[in-house]
Amino acid sequence: MTDYFADRIKPFKKYAFAEIDRAKGDMSKKMKLVDFGVGDPRIPTPKEIQGSLVAGLTEMDAHMYPSYNGNERFRKSAATYILNRFRTKVDMNSEILTVIGTKEGIAHLPLAILNPGDKAAYPDPSYPVYKAGIAFAGGEPIIMDLKPENNWLPDLKKLPEETKMVWLNYPNNPTGQIAPKSFWEMAVQRAREKKFLLVNDASYCEIYHQDKPTGPLAVGGKDVALEFHSLSKSFSMCGWRIGFAVGNSNVISALGTLKKNIDSGVFTPIQEAGKTALDNCELLIPSIRKLYKRRMNILRAELENIGLEVCPSPATFYLWVKIPPNFTSEEFAKKLIEEIGIVVLPGSFMGRNGEGYVRFSLTLSDRDLELGLQRLRELRLR
Repeated sequence: MTDYFADRIKPFKKYAFAEIDRAKGDMSKKMKLVDFGVGDPRIPTPKEIQGSLVAGLTEMDAHMYPSYNGNERFRKSAATYILNRFRTKVDMNSEILTVIGTKEGIAHLPLAILNPGDKAAYPDPSYPVYKAGIAFAGGEPIIMDLKPENNWLPDLKKLPEETKMVWLNYPNNPTGQIAPKSFWEMAVQRAREKKFLLVNDASYCEIYHQDKPTGPLAVGGKDVALEFHSLSKSFSMCGWRIGFAVGNSNVISALGTLKKNIDSGVFTPIQEAGKTALDNCELLIPSIRKLYKRRMNILRAELENIGLEVCPSPATFYLWVKIPPNFTSEEFAKKLIEEIGIVVLPGSFMGRNGEGYVRFSLTLSDRDLELGLQRLRELRLR
């Protein structure tokens, strides 16, 4: 049979979750699985946002092709949000672009700015799409190691010369860490000196449990930086697929030019709903944030009670948990499935530096969380 896989796709052909899914399939026949593995909020999208979508469906132009750059009303709300949240003024026409969820924007950005062979760095462990986007664009992926002894922050001084783009993600998935203001000041200065684009995936910037996370725009870095903001995690809108890129106008133009040849934008009523979300951020998010913090404290206490080491998690809805030394990450994840019917994400699935950890997500229902806590009390670590 002819192999139609392009060479750029083949390294990603192997499905890392195959063995875990097999174990899930076998165990699901015996008991209900409790899934701590997926970062997909089960909290309903706030009714105010749902109502805005329904109202938007009645508009005359609702079912026409939307603007390539995004609905003007949505972009204006995005610019206001950035001003209020990060004290940074941005031009909604030249420095903001609507994306079909940040995953789409993250995957396509390298195609817009990298030439074949260009070096682009990404953190490890991290969201796999950073590396995939670089590879699909023909760039050279450069690993930036994240280690606990450095608070899961990269050493930007180790980047090779002529690095063109650097991916960062704070608040961080999977570790739950934030980057302090001093780090962003250093990173922006480094980007100016070495002439690389600093890109922060800020998808979790509203899910925090201590101080508000900051970023490169907040320290005056929009000349060398781009941020991706998602409505998925903050407002429980994962399936709606809407977010925005904000920052350097030349990069926004490049990404917009690419997208005009790939997609036709976000459904207009969804952008109207996104406007409602951003306009009411301070009203809608605190209760969601409070819920995740409560769940985090409960789960942390239970995990520590059974003898597992849980890393500090000042943000996101993830707990990054160190596993016993006699297991690999995948082995420990399989053990949880096969012995007590609990699903977690092996840290190794997010990079080599994730080995020795598993990630617990807090997006499941309270009912499933309580069932998971009961089962964890039955776990034998040896």
